[in-house]
Order: sequence, then structure tokens, then C-alpha cells
Amino acid sequence: PTLIVLAIRKLPDAFHHRKSIDDVAVAELSAKEVRALRRYNNEYHLEVARARGIDRPFKNHQHLLNDKYGYIVKYGLREVHDCKYYEVPALTYSMPFLKKEAVDFLDELGRRFFKSLKDIDVQEYRFQLSSVLRTEADQHGLRKENINATQNKTSHYFGLSFDIAQTCFYPKGQSEPVYSYRLRNLLLRNLIEMQDEGRCYVILETQTKCIHVTVR
Repeated sequence: PTLIVLAIRKLPDAFHHRKSIDDVAVAELSAKEVRALRRYNNEYHLEVARARGIDRPFKNHQHLLNDKYGYIVKYGLREVHDCKYYEVPALTYSMPFLKKEAVDFLDELGRRFFKSLKDIDVQEYRFQLSSVLRTEADQHGLRKENINATQNKTSHYFGLSFDIAQTCFYPKGQSEPVYSYRLRNLLLRNLIEMQDEGRCYVILETQTKCIHVTVR
């Protein structure tokens, strides 16, 4: 009888369809929130990544792949794949690897983001990683396309930094993205909260349209 009662109680949730983000109002970022996203510049990111991440950059992709499992053990790396919280597309100038603490951070961010969506009765959306672990060759190639990319100085070398596409999100069960500033603002509020807890540094990049995060 107890099991039957529990099953009945869960029936409304099973049949309830949450709203699209387009059907819900989300506040714009406040001036205080914008300031929080500018508080820690790239020097902060670089300092903590160098201190706590991989001890030296990989020269190129083959450098890592030649002893992939050895480096995974040596540096505590994890290969990053699509999951229920985020998408990892085909990466052009980076490789899908992060240190374990950065992967754990992403999972925690995903859980908080899903809760933020549930709190306003909105369906689940996955965010997209746009850049992860870079090699020296990646950074050199990126600089050719993006003059704002630093020549040989990026926290992405060390396995604790990643970029999230600002407005690209995937509805649950779908492979085609939607583009939403409302979802971006919800995700940024989760990141500001985690930054205030001392878990990370966050920069909202305006020129590259990404959210740059370094795990502390």
C-alpha cells in the first residue's frame, strides 16, 4: 500500500510538462551582477590555474595523445563528454580534457542550473562547452583567427579553465540548440553564486561571446 501511495503522489510530476524558457520572464543582469562578472580579470585566472593545474602546457594534441592514459593518471585528468548537464561539440582549438575538480565543478553547476529552471517551472536545458584544455599549438592557431587571444598566455593550458557558449542551450531530448539570453542570465547567476563561495573566477567575454570560468 505504501508503494502505491508513493506512486500516486508522483503521478502529477510525471505528467506535468514544464514551460519553455520563452514563456517565462527572467530579469536582466543587475549592475551589481555585471560588476561581479568583471571583478576578476585574466591575470587572476592565470595565477590560480598555474598554481593548481597541469605543471606545463602540452605542445600539441599528439603530445597528449602519445601517452594519454599516463597523463590522465599524472595530472588527474578526465575526458569530458556530452552528459545530461552540458554538450561538448567538436572542438577546433582545444581538447576535451579537464582536471577532476573542474569536471566535478561542471556537474555541480549543472545541478544548480537545473534547480534554477525547476524553481521557475521551466524545462531542462543543457549548456554548451566551447573551449576546454588548449595546447600551445591550439593557442597559436586561435590567435591567427582572433586577435584578442593572448599570444602565449592562457589559463586554458592548465586543465582548470573552460569556456561556456553564452546563449547556446539544448532543450532536454533535443539535438538542435536554442539561443537565449534568459537562460544565459540564469546560468550566470549560478556562476556568480559559486564565485562568491570562492569556488571559481568568472568573466563574461563580450567579444568572443563566451563565459570564461576557472575553477579555484
